[in-house]
Amino acid sequence: MYREEDIVHENGKVFVLRDRRQKSYAVCVSGTTHATVESAYSLDSDGLSIAVARCDYLARRAA
Repeated sequence: MYREEDIVHENGKVFVLRDRRQKSYAVCVSGTTHATVESAYSLDSDGLSIAVARCDYLARRAA
């Protein structure tokens, strides 16, 4: 189970989740009943920067 503290970046309905079980950063899109993982990146500084960039891109595209 994930907690709110696992969210490391949020932009509208898109957020980056630190997934310690899968050892990755997951870019998730909120839906009406649940969030869907759109993509995942390695659990390091490069993976985080790519995940944040992807999150912001998807949020801009949805707007």
